Amino acid sequence: MRLIYDAELDVAYLRVDDDAQTALPAHSGEAATPAGGAYVSAEYDADGYFVGVEILGAHRVLSPAVLADAERLARP
Repeated sequence: MRLIYDAELDVAYLRVDDDAQTALPAHSGEAATPAGGAYVSAEYDADGYFVGVEILGAHRVLSPAVLADAERLARP
């Protein structure tokens, strides 16, 4: 598993498919809005297998310790 965090946009992506490259998922499933205003969306590959979760407003539902340990998204 791999957790990537973009602090500027406050978006986290938990990728459960370690073998996958950085390609974008083929499609997203239903999204949920947990307490606190975050937005969570399940993502699937072209074969329909679950590959990850995207979390908008990540600081609202992930602890500071988890975000501190996450891989940071590099910006050009």
